[in-house]
Amino acid sequence: MSAPGFAARLRQLRSKRYEDWWHIVFGGPVGVFLAALVAEVRWITPNRVTLVGFAMRLVAAGLLQVGSRGADVTVVVLLQVSIALDIMDGSLARYRRQPSALGAFLDKITDGASLAVLSLCLGARAFADGYGVGTVLAAAFIGSSYLLRCYMYWVVAYMEQERGMTASVGPKAMRAFGELSLGERMRYYLASSWRILLAGEGDVYFWLGLFLLLGCPGAMVVPLAGVMAFWTFTITAKRVLRVMQLDARR
Repeated sequence: MSAPGFAARLRQLRSKRYEDWWHIVFGGPVGVFLAALVAEVRWITPNRVTLVGFAMRLVAAGLLQVGSRGADVTVVVLLQVSIALDIMDGSLARYRRQPSALGAFLDKITDGASLAVLSLCLGARAFADGYGVGTVLAAAFIGSSYLLRCYMYWVVAYMEQERGMTASVGPKAMRAFGELSLGERMRYYLASSWRILLAGEGDVYFWLGLFLLLGCPGAMVVPLAGVMAFWTFTITAKRVLRVMQLDARR
């Protein structure tokens, strides 16, 4: 059978809704478009895409220490391309019906490692730009709080599965995004705009890119850490309540 055309591939690849605001408005559309372009190029595998995106983030973290305008613009470009690749790898795996445990493992581990390294490098950059030790600690908190949120997510998911309970974490069943009309997609984008306040993983890269272009990356650290602290506390309370429910139903 001949391979489906680009439009058909694009429609099929629009199968997932994303949680982070920057994934919804940028990473998702761009990543799916790129996946549709190379979906039939077999040497471009999901795991290779994951590793290329990871390498881009590590290079960006190193360039963050340079401090020149050219280096900062390069960091912004690398981070935004890596966001698209972060969507592209999973889209390719689903399109080819080749999901793998290794792919899922690499995707999650590289996401966490990337944000941890970038947070530390952001703290070092802020210190070099004249910000105090408090800003360095706040930058470290950004990465560590994300890792804590991920850890709680998977612990609760494991406990629910072990006890045969209905999952409270994970994506909810919804109409496939590719089935929506253009108008419905636009309304979805508008309705999702409030999610920028959640400061998810993808949103961190948006804010870092924006403040780098403004020439003051250190200025974003404390406000973003404050938002992350609020949501980390809120999510922790929610997860604790869920674990207590699991104990009550045993």
